[in-house]
Amino acid sequence: MPHRLYCEVHASDFEERVQHRDIIDLHQFYCKLQKDGAVPLLVDFDVATLPKFAPFLMRLEPTGDGSYCYSYYGSGIRDVAGLDMQGKSTSDFEGPLRAFFEGAYARVIASRAPLFTIHRSIRANLVHTWERLILPVQREDGEVAFIVYNRPREFQQDFLQAIMNVLSDGIVALGSVRTASGEPCGAVVHTANPAARTLLMAESADIEGLTLEALMAPCAGLDLWPTVQDVIMSRQMRIHEAAIERDGATRFLRFQITPLFDGALMHISDITMLKMANVVLERERQQLHHEISRQRSEGDILRGLVHLDPMTGALNRRGLFAAAQEWAARLGPRSVIAVDVDCFKQVNDRHGHGLGDDVIRHVASVLFDLANEMCGFVSRLGGDELVCVLPLPVGEAEAAAQAARIRIATAPVAGALGPVMVTCSFGVAPWGEAGNFDAAMHEADRALYAAKQAGRNRVRQAGDVFATCAGVQPASRGAA
Repeated sequence: MPHRLYCEVHASDFEERVQHRDIIDLHQFYCKLQKDGAVPLLVDFDVATLPKFAPFLMRLEPTGDGSYCYSYYGSGIRDVAGLDMQGKSTSDFEGPLRAFFEGAYARVIASRAPLFTIHRSIRANLVHTWERLILPVQREDGEVAFIVYNRPREFQQDFLQAIMNVLSDGIVALGSVRTASGEPCGAVVHTANPAARTLLMAESADIEGLTLEALMAPCAGLDLWPTVQDVIMSRQMRIHEAAIERDGATRFLRFQITPLFDGALMHISDITMLKMANVVLERERQQLHHEISRQRSEGDILRGLVHLDPMTGALNRRGLFAAAQEWAARLGPRSVIAVDVDCFKQVNDRHGHGLGDDVIRHVASVLFDLANEMCGFVSRLGGDELVCVLPLPVGEAEAAAQAARIRIATAPVAGALGPVMVTCSFGVAPWGEAGNFDAAMHEADRALYAAKQAGRNRVRQAGDVFATCAGVQPASRGAA
């Protein structure tokens, strides 16, 4: 039997499963007619003498080709099923329903004993499940016929009503009210489940026939008619969300409204918990965003502390090489300018380390002015060693000119013993597009050493050759 037709077949103990008492009474009447277990006669089941059972009684007789003809079809079955099988046969059914009927009748012929069946309705729109008592009877010619009592076990509307009654969501069916010209001007309630009454605070036990306006009256300020009217006219589903006050608290309802015949079906959900959860999630999202921003800010500060010289604000050695690594991928020429304060040790010895720090900060500020103007960066490697990296041509002439500007711009620094003249020596080296930064630093360092050997307060380029420094490595700039 195909799985899509639900059915049960019981040959014994079926009285425990019967829903309608008439089936039990008919079975007991049948048993009384049996004599020594023989099959009762058909003539003993005259419909005229069985008015109690007649509306749901059927009489079927074999046709000789495996099907069975309905020689009697009760009016009760006809009215509920919506079809009249009088004079027709089981062959008029198709697929699993015909197979089920004919299979059950064949089994009764073989056993010559009553059979009780339950099956899911396929043809009758109003009925969900049928229960049937099949009784074998003997015709005058000796052939076996059947007296069948066929009763709706569950109606579709009962089944659907049971589902609606246990739903936690509200269901309201609305019919439209139209003007003389046919325009929808209102709606009335056809039916509503208990959940809908609770959600809408409907005090009346019987709300069928109420207008939509009266139904929504307890929900102050909630006007659903424009949305319902749009659904009726457009035949499109719409969703409406609203907040209502109940017992001093705010509840949120979602109305999903769909077309239903000449009206609309409202599915009502309480989404208060969902709204509250969304508020909590949004608050947590904002807190997380704030925490991420705070950590990023702290991270930026920490990175700054790791990469910056606290006295001048310039990059330290770690920051210099980190910035150089970022610049390594840039296209275009670059130049490195190494800077040393001339005779810095004498400044510290004569005027103290406080003034020495002022001198370093002053030189750094002059380098910052140039770097900011040309989008470069400045680094203090320690002591009086500073480096300025600029996006200037590899030919070095431009970089040398800028270093000369710095040398000229360096002004005296005020001290306790009077102004202290500050001069610097500069070494300039190219850092090509594919060049190595360490190599460029080394070349700038050699040029700086050449500037000091030439008498300080000078600018020298990496390409310059001086007899005074041939074959000699640069000395420590801290002692220059």
